[in-house]
Amino acid sequence: MRYVAKEFYLVKPFKFVAKERIIENVPEKFLLLKPIIAGICGSEILYFKGEKEPEKLRARLPMCLLHEGVAEIIEAGKGTRLKVGSKVVVNPMIPCGKCDPCKNGKENLCQNAKYMAATANGLARTLFLYPEERVIPIPEEVEVEVAALTEPFSIALNAFEEANISAEESVTIIGDGPVGYLVTLVASHVGGIPPERLYMIGIVDEKLSLVRDFASTINSAEEPTKLSRLYGTIDVSFEAVGGRAHKITIREAIDLLKPGGRCILIGISKGEVPVEISRIVNKGLTFKGSTRSRMEHYIKVLELLRSAEIQSKVRRIISEKKFIIRSEEDLAEAFRYADTEMGEARTKPGRVMVYFP
Repeated sequence: MRYVAKEFYLVKPFKFVAKERIIENVPEKFLLLKPIIAGICGSEILYFKGEKEPEKLRARLPMCLLHEGVAEIIEAGKGTRLKVGSKVVVNPMIPCGKCDPCKNGKENLCQNAKYMAATANGLARTLFLYPEERVIPIPEEVEVEVAALTEPFSIALNAFEEANISAEESVTIIGDGPVGYLVTLVASHVGGIPPERLYMIGIVDEKLSLVRDFASTINSAEEPTKLSRLYGTIDVSFEAVGGRAHKITIREAIDLLKPGGRCILIGISKGEVPVEISRIVNKGLTFKGSTRSRMEHYIKVLELLRSAEIQSKVRRIISEKKFIIRSEEDLAEAFRYADTEMGEARTKPGRVMVYFP
């Protein structure tokens, strides 16, 4: 059967253009997928605003954005096992399978991977082809809208595992956005860290309020004294902000950590960030980057989401504002709103989601 797909390309900062693509057939072991719901990630906003490195913008644009979401199977190629009509989570990474990280079970570190909305087109399309081995069926008891957050949830889970935290340690999460929230949720519900030793630090009370039934909170802009009392007492700190805030949040992490403490870096930013190396050395701190996640994390997240309690807590970070994508203008509007530095979403909790009719 012949299909006509509409694809929304970011051709330059702030500008999407819609193009049509004809799909004549579905290759063996591939699926034809129709995106249903996708979230707008901060890394994609950097592309939208033109704040990625100039060489990346030149090499990668035009490109379809969006890499976290769910889709419906429209047609299945030969050799596939999933049924037409099934809803699936899309793992946006296709690793090379040949490099050392891939061979050693660290596909998330593959430097040759195709990754949606980075080195490959993302979900901003009405139809696309994708290998069946890189999708995961959504369990019946998991709401599709919640399942659309599997990718950022998997990143939070991977970051927590990278930290190797014991239940007796104290933890801070710097960042009150969706990823910071999800790391806090994992630390509480998977790691068993109690509220008196689990802190989420941010600057927007409405966002911080989402975790107050399972973590302590500090508004660093309004409660500097409360924050300073934690200096030098924390075992593990997660930096989940990035962007321009890195100049502040890295320093915050150094202040918070006790001697021998460790920081897991999740947020990304453009260019260099000044840090006080002497303080890191003198305190014997460890800084470790945590990037992406592996298929095993997607599977674990969907198992966690079978819990009604976990689902309800994840649903808290879905933005109340809905964007139905019928045109490139609709998508641009959603991105402008989702901009955590300039858009309306900067003061409102929740991942901004887009919906494909």
